[in-house]
Amino acid sequence: MARILKHPLDVTLILVAMISLAALFLAHEDPFARDALCAKTGFCPTIANARAWNKIFYDLASGALVSLIFYVLIVRVPDYQKRKRCKRSLTQQYKNFREDCIGLMLAVADGQYDSSMPEELLDQKRFKEYFKEKATLDEDRWDRFCNKLDPYYLNEIVKRMEIFRDEIAFILNNVDIPSDEPFGFLKRLSAAMYSIRDTTLDYDDTKSFASGRFLQALIL
Repeated sequence: MARILKHPLDVTLILVAMISLAALFLAHEDPFARDALCAKTGFCPTIANARAWNKIFYDLASGALVSLIFYVLIVRVPDYQKRKRCKRSLTQQYKNFREDCIGLMLAVADGQYDSSMPEELLDQKRFKEYFKEKATLDEDRWDRFCNKLDPYYLNEIVKRMEIFRDEIAFILNNVDIPSDEPFGFLKRLSAAMYSIRDTTLDYDDTKSFASGRFLQALIL
């Protein structure tokens, strides 16, 4: 119910449907609904030319309900299905992006790794534990990744970000996101990813990109 109240159009459509349905019964040429209402509540209004007015209200209610049904079937249902497909696609693309980045990070930090490790490290707790482990006496695995990151692997990670950013751009351009919060989050994420597309291995860039935990925050 709280979700519905956030969308005035949905509230309006529900009210129109309820009013039209009530009018459809109350304005029917057979007064069964009006008689039941009169007997139940004592509210028994009479108006001049009631037959003509009832016909008008009945036709308007019928037209409104038919229009609502076609609107739901032609517009809302396909739009809902489209949003579901795009959500599944974005979720899968995000998972692929995370696995690819983790695989590249493992390649930098460890050289070789088990093929099941990227999927295992999708778990936030397991990822942090693994990269906090000592790789040498002087550095943990995350420091090792930062120190060994070279232009090739940096470029590969940025490429993965660009691919995922394209997916976000598609969602923003083709899907009506009804809530401001996820829409704003995707916009900020896209902007953040765009801002690092020209990252180099200069100290400041690397510190912001890796040591500054931007990459960790993105893949987790």
